[in-house]
Amino acid sequence: MIQNQNHPPEASHAQISVLVNGELFRLEDATPTGAQILAAASLRPAADYALVHWPSQGPTSEVGLDEVVNAKTGGPPLEFFATKADGVSYFTVDEERYVWAGLLDEEIVRRIARVNPNEAIWIERKKKEDHPLSAGEVVDIDREGVERLYTRKRSWTLDVQGEKTEWEQPQVVVRDALIKAGIDPTKPWIIILKVQDEAKREVGLDDIVDLTQPGIERLRLRPKDVTNGDGSQDPRRDFSVLAKDEAFLDASGFHWHTQVDGQRWLIVENYPLPAGYNVAVCRVAVDVPPDYPSAKLDMFYCDPPLSVNGVAPGQTEARQSIGGVMFQRWSRHRPEGSWSPATDNLATHFATIEESIGREVGA
Repeated sequence: MIQNQNHPPEASHAQISVLVNGELFRLEDATPTGAQILAAASLRPAADYALVHWPSQGPTSEVGLDEVVNAKTGGPPLEFFATKADGVSYFTVDEERYVWAGLLDEEIVRRIARVNPNEAIWIERKKKEDHPLSAGEVVDIDREGVERLYTRKRSWTLDVQGEKTEWEQPQVVVRDALIKAGIDPTKPWIIILKVQDEAKREVGLDDIVDLTQPGIERLRLRPKDVTNGDGSQDPRRDFSVLAKDEAFLDASGFHWHTQVDGQRWLIVENYPLPAGYNVAVCRVAVDVPPDYPSAKLDMFYCDPPLSVNGVAPGQTEARQSIGGVMFQRWSRHRPEGSWSPATDNLATHFATIEESIGREVGA
């Protein structure tokens, strides 16, 4: 209990404990003033500080320098925050008003308002859409008016083969993700987890994807045990690819072969496409120059021709015959001079392919 009195009562000389900015201090007075609490924490001059009381329940409140705080001897320590500031500001969380001084970010709001980890904190805006506070985001409470915040049950999203799935918990079993996206998990799939700035990796049905980890992008599926397109089970190898490229292709779960037909072609079977295209999978061909990687990889080719709502994407009108099949040429080029033989390879080229195909359908 905090009382505002012009003349503090006589000290009881009973020792009490207080927490100030997380550090424990002991006082010989069970009814200290705000100034005495600051002095016990060696925060001087007291007039330079704002003192905020954080009770075990309910919102924070300001404690004036002459304001008396009643503490129970032998009870748990009262907790305070002290910051060098000219005064305090206010904000609300779910209509309950809090006092604060100094920097206020998402972590502090979550702590002092006791927001459940499974809830998101949203900031209310008058002239634009409300938005959820991200980790580390600072709330400006120095502006005029009271900043209004509210909580909402947190959700996480996971892209599964182009289908956006939403989850109330961040740990998602791969099998459940497939079912939610309408995919039969009993079929023989190769399942690839794509994480930003990391190599793609294969996951199993019983593996767990932690959506709290930064960079989680999508799950992609490829059918197992498909042929290479010419009726044989053994993949065709008219030429060898670099060891690092073979490792990338195998780690990605691609079924692929190489053939020479005027040019050197790498062909990937059953390449998965995001929702919105006329087909779910296609074959992708890449022209691999003899002097690659000194020479860059450029463009790519698709069979069958891809379209969105019956319309072919721009710069895909040209056709290229490969083994008697007419592939659709996607004229997509990296900026001039951006190819580096030291760092670029099939992995970076397929990242360009994935981005180019996804861009057309907003994936």
